[in-house]
Amino acid sequence: MVVSLLDFVHNNSLFKQFKVDDLLLVEYKCIVDETKLKIWSEHNYFIYVVSGKKIWHTIHSKYEVLSGQAIFVKKGANIVHQFFDKNFCSLIIFMPDNFISDVIKNCDTPLSYQRNKRKPSDSIIPLQPNPNLNLYFQSVFAFFKNKASPPPSLLKLKFKELILIIISSGGNDLLSDYLMSLCEENKTSIREIMEHNFIYNMKLEEFARLSGRSLTSFKRDFMATFKTTPGKWLTQKKLEHARHLLETTDKNINELTFESGFENSSHFIRKFKQVYQTTPLKYRKKFFSRSEYFNS
Repeated sequence: MVVSLLDFVHNNSLFKQFKVDDLLLVEYKCIVDETKLKIWSEHNYFIYVVSGKKIWHTIHSKYEVLSGQAIFVKKGANIVHQFFDKNFCSLIIFMPDNFISDVIKNCDTPLSYQRNKRKPSDSIIPLQPNPNLNLYFQSVFAFFKNKASPPPSLLKLKFKELILIIISSGGNDLLSDYLMSLCEENKTSIREIMEHNFIYNMKLEEFARLSGRSLTSFKRDFMATFKTTPGKWLTQKKLEHARHLLETTDKNINELTFESGFENSSHFIRKFKQVYQTTPLKYRKKFFSRSEYFNS
């Protein structure tokens, strides 16, 4: 199961939070027992770790975030590995694409930053600390220590401030490039959404929400992009990913099932056998036997 992080925290009275329009600021403390959890969000979010640590997994890499560190997570899904040796506390700052784009476009003083269009970034981008960012996170965390809630106008300014600090302070070029790119795109790329999130066993309605489309529009645009149905494409991509893991790791069947996005191990084995005419473990054994032969 993939949990909507945005819905989970917004609808849970255990978390202190402040909301204005589609913007949400949350003091998050772990209340979930799972060591590994699949989460998704239709909005981008920043995580600043106050205490403890967590690991965020993407399709391509993993990112350990310790106390005093921060990351930007693009809208979409991830696997989160949590630890229980120390209480985890963090700030989560949710903001949608259109808010980020509006802040940049409507800045009173034109931003001097020039986008470099580097290679596409991963779905998680670590923030490089600087004095302005450190002071910013401290000032926001102070909201939760006060009895009175901050005025909505002040709260909205703090969201804007974060975007402007990142782009104007330097040192976070990869993230700045991505934020600037949101001003140039009229619609979220279905290809990018699918390539970053296919392993998470999400519903088509959730993929549609991520792409900012109705389910009908999503299916139409998906067919125009990939020339096949979402169901067929997702199965093929999950199997290709599982095959890659079989060839490059020693993960067991349960781990392969979880990390490839299949419902259960029986479903995974059945689909794998239909395409590759053998079971996953037999495929791995044959692959390594062949590799040893050619390398001998």
